[in-house]
Amino acid sequence: MMLYAEKLIGAKAEHDAAPLNDHKVNDILFNKYDHRLCYFTFSVEDHGAKGQDMPEDKHMETVVAATSGIGTQHAPMTGKAYSERNQNATKETYFIPWHQVVNVDEEKLVFTGNERQKEEPTECYSFMAVKDWNVIDQNGEKIGKIKDLVMDANRQQVVGFVLSEGFWKSLLGHDEKFMPVTGEPNWNSREWRIQQTPELLLRNNPEEL
Repeated sequence: MMLYAEKLIGAKAEHDAAPLNDHKVNDILFNKYDHRLCYFTFSVEDHGAKGQDMPEDKHMETVVAATSGIGTQHAPMTGKAYSERNQNATKETYFIPWHQVVNVDEEKLVFTGNERQKEEPTECYSFMAVKDWNVIDQNGEKIGKIKDLVMDANRQQVVGFVLSEGFWKSLLGHDEKFMPVTGEPNWNSREWRIQQTPELLLRNNPEEL
């Protein structure tokens, strides 16, 4: 089943032991090296009330193992690994390993288990971090802009980009193109760079990825 990262943002994140919670997905993280689905995130506001509505994590060491423990000194930043404070509440973001997801569609993501962490994983990049980045070819030319990520739910992996604002729009009138995930992010320039001829990579629909 193909899923789109953009459509999951704002979907309900429901623990199977606490179906009445009201968490919303606010980001999805992928392994930087093989683009596997690693984590999703949601934020909880603490108003000094009575505790958590989700089971406590008693096995934090398994979180690193869940995503192979790969680290990098050039890890992307999602900007969510800290608490946000105002006069009334503290907002904390939780990173939930994707292997705990038991059911997912564009309206609801159901997960199980007790693993969660508040520290931002260094081996991952997030959808919200690379959204709207330009994709640049080997000649330094802009191919398009990352509008969305296409995910294969069965393989639990990102398989392609949805690109907008490309050169094909003025030529062919198409609003979007699809491109298999290739190349690598440049975190200094905030661009995604590829080393292949873009015309050979672009697809007209996600089924061709």
